Amino acid sequence: MAVPANTTQTYTRVNIREDLGNVIYSISPVDTPVLTMAKKMTATGKLHEWNTDSLAAHAANAHIEGDDDAAEASAATVRPGNRCQILKKTASVAGSLEAVDSAGFKSQMAYQMQKRSKELKRDLEMALTQNQALVVGAAGTASEMAGMESWISTNVKAKQGAGSSNPGFDPATGAVPAPTDPTNDDPIEEATFKTLVAQCWDNGGEPDVLITGSFNRQGISAFDGIATLYRDTSPGLDRASIMGSADIYVSDFSGQGGIKIMADRFMRAKTALLLDFEMLGVAYLRPFQTYELGKTGDNEKRTIMTECTLAVLNEAAHGKYIGLTTS
Repeated sequence: MAVPANTTQTYTRVNIREDLGNVIYSISPVDTPVLTMAKKMTATGKLHEWNTDSLAAHAANAHIEGDDDAAEASAATVRPGNRCQILKKTASVAGSLEAVDSAGFKSQMAYQMQKRSKELKRDLEMALTQNQALVVGAAGTASEMAGMESWISTNVKAKQGAGSSNPGFDPATGAVPAPTDPTNDDPIEEATFKTLVAQCWDNGGEPDVLITGSFNRQGISAFDGIATLYRDTSPGLDRASIMGSADIYVSDFSGQGGIKIMADRFMRAKTALLLDFEMLGVAYLRPFQTYELGKTGDNEKRTIMTECTLAVLNEAAHGKYIGLTTS
């Protein structure tokens, strides 16, 4: 069918408003399980320290009547510490951009600071979980916290551990070196994982969360110890909903609630961390805060920052499964 002569159409008109949605869509991941679940603590110095102790080994204990009492030897506490690390993100917005009518938000600066806040939390999650060594810092050198992988030295498992080293905290020097990975990587397996859980329990830990990357998170779904749970019915629903099949792992040494399995996008994919969050915290010397930078032109600059460190209150409560395949 032909279009009648002189019919006005959209193709030649310039006064038609753009159809631009007033929402900005982003799929960038922002989940930070370790940062979210760790205890919130306060640091009062650049080096945040804490005391750890342990009980004497159990032994036979029987005494004769009328015997004199003798004091048992008592070991001194150990004083680990971690360095506070400054993390920050800055946004700069031109005056004209802040003044124009933007789709999706009223203030360009407010939107950019919202993004920087999410980015900063992702960076902090990576610092908390990674295998970075403790860096003291100096003029021209930033202090860095030692990450969770670097701290765990007591409970470490791998199918093939050859070539790996896990020195952990050195009480003599205060150093926390970076660990080295095994020469070979292997798929995650239930038998090795169960041995790790038992080892943590033997050393007094009660880990309740296993955190790993997406690939090995899927591998855990095939474990025999995975439980299918039912979530309580929410108001307005007719029945309970089934949770994911790999949400909880039930072992001989897990508590009544089992071990929760979680994926973390910002940790190293070749490691799984078995964590006891009663023995894990993030100590803040300066909590998350924003400040404006000096005016240097026709723009506005703001920074969001925090200064904090990872506090591994007793590393023997935690475990790590190393040398995992990632694809």
